[in-house]
Amino acid sequence: MPESVIKYKVFVASPSDVADERASIDEVISELNQTYGVSKNIVLELLKWETHSAPGVSKSDSQSIINSDIGQDYDLFIGILWTKFGTPTKNANSGTEEEFQIAYDRFKESPGSIQILFYFKTSPPSSLSDIDHIQLGKIQEFKSSLGEKATLYWEYSSIGELQKFLRIHIPKRIDQLIKEQNIPVAKDSHYDDTQTNTTEELGIFDYQEIIEESFANSTRSVERIADSVTWIGEEINKKTKEANRLTGNQDVAKKVLRDYFKRTAKILNDFAERINPDINIFITNFEEGADAISKIINIRRNDFEEDDQDDFDQTFQALLIMDEGISSSLDGVRDFLNAVRGLPRMEKEMNRARKNVESKLDLLINKMEISLALSKELQKELK
Repeated sequence: MPESVIKYKVFVASPSDVADERASIDEVISELNQTYGVSKNIVLELLKWETHSAPGVSKSDSQSIINSDIGQDYDLFIGILWTKFGTPTKNANSGTEEEFQIAYDRFKESPGSIQILFYFKTSPPSSLSDIDHIQLGKIQEFKSSLGEKATLYWEYSSIGELQKFLRIHIPKRIDQLIKEQNIPVAKDSHYDDTQTNTTEELGIFDYQEIIEESFANSTRSVERIADSVTWIGEEINKKTKEANRLTGNQDVAKKVLRDYFKRTAKILNDFAERINPDINIFITNFEEGADAISKIINIRRNDFEEDDQDDFDQTFQALLIMDEGISSSLDGVRDFLNAVRGLPRMEKEMNRARKNVESKLDLLINKMEISLALSKELQKELK
């Protein structure tokens, strides 16, 4: 028997430097259609200029062609910025800004008709030649203006992290539109895994086991990293005392000083080598646990009443424990990174070792901060 479905259109706006992110959103939309969408007889349609526009000519500028082809009949706006703000148009400093302004004006006119998600990528580009300070200045200016417009934005450092946020944020905002528009949707439809070629369908207990194991692995890796930071801190203190003794002796030979810096460099490199596997363990396992929580949240939306909370308390507590472990370690890692950055540039091997440690700690801190942000989002969804 034919069923009525409700279509929600999702429009993605961004400059060309996040083309990979734009492509990755197709995967998220497809996944949500098979889980979140099927359960409520909802279809999400992704609108992008690559697929919904065409070559043409305009009396004003090329952006007007895209605006005309895309139209304004979409429900969710997703904006993404990284290192490029984009090319100025007739009406704005870039196509992305103009597209955002159109969406924002629609929201001001009719708040229940549209929602806006905006994301900024924080990781550095692979080449310094890709950095344009004028473009970065415009991005910062635009980011500041979002606060004035009461628009909450999010930051991410990798495509995988963006996808994780979108899996949570898109259903959340679509649910908000459904509620505000008082649209009746299916509540008891269940996704039939036999309709696709995906792997065997897992349930809440399966995902809870994945979460427990993944977060336990992540917690242990964070604890080992914290122990390593304590160890290297003690070693650096010893070396600092040794340096004070050497530099206090005016007759000390340069060879002795060079030997000192080489030994210090080795300790720093040993530290970097020691924490590198644990950084990878932390990242991989946290992402696996977060993905499992996202799946549980979707199951909750599809299969449970809103006030049926008991089965999710275990997941919430596991997330809290992981969150506390990251938070308690983060300050110590930041302090040590600042200490490493304060080391004098006295010898090339020492300089290389310092940069080696800095790169590892920068990555770790970035992943910890992103993990905490994602954790906060997941906690809100589980409450």
